[in-house]
Order: sequence, then C-alpha cells, then structure tokens
Amino acid sequence: MRLKNIAIAVVLAFIPVLASAQFKDLDAAMSNLSRGFGSGDPQAIVVGMAGDDHVELQFPGLLEQSGFYGRDQATYILDGLFNKVKPSGFDTKSARKVSAEGQYHLVANWAIKTAGGAETRELYITLRQKSDGRWSIASIRSAGK
Repeated sequence: MRLKNIAIAVVLAFIPVLASAQFKDLDAAMSNLSRGFGSGDPQAIVVGMAGDDHVELQFPGLLEQSGFYGRDQATYILDGLFNKVKPSGFDTKSARKVSAEGQYHLVANWAIKTAGGAETRELYITLRQKSDGRWSIASIRSAGK
C-alpha cells in the first residue's frame, strides 16, 4: 500500500510540468519554431504554449480563420495549415528581446509551397516570458500576399 501511495505521489508531481509545457529558454524556442515551421510539425510549435494560454494565429490568404486559440485548437489549425501549404524552410531574419515587456520578437522568412507555386512569407512571432523564466508563444502572424 505504501509503495502504491509513493507511485501516485510521483505521478502527481509531474502533472504540473506536463500541463505547463513551455520553452525552457530561447534556444529551445528557436529550435522548435524552426523545426515546426521548417518541416510542418505543429507539435514542435504548440509545445511552446502554456496549457491555459491562448495564442494569436493569423495567416491571411492562407487560412480564413484568425484569432486567439488554446493549445488544442492551435494544433488543429496549424495541422490544417501545414496540410494546405507544404513548409520547406524557416530562416530567422531578426530577433529582438524587449526586457521591459518580457517579450521576444522574431521576424522570419517562411518558405512554403502552395497550389500556386513556391513562395516566401514573413512570419512575426512574439514570445512572452513567464514568471518562472520559461517562454511561451503569444502570437504568430504571417504577412499577407
């Protein structure tokens, strides 16, 4: 019985870690965003969302819906986006930390293949630093074509 209680306590100890998945640092954020947008892996992106956060998604000309979404909805939307356009590259153009706001602003070139051919769009990504020092995604917006 005591062993069972210890096992339950160990499992319960890890639940907050799983529920608050965010990027541990900016290097992890950049790596995951590059993998996610470079190869079309929505999980690599949404791992940077806290469970109770809502992220702004806006992809004009690629998706009709835009707004603020929780992790599950964001996964669904990004998966649909990556099925519609085939990502082929992600290259960071600029990265700027705004310490006073606790934010990190990224501008990247995102190479995609659409029905009309290959194109490159600018992505504007804002990360927000949480009180525990981790980073979560606040918004992802694409320039329209």
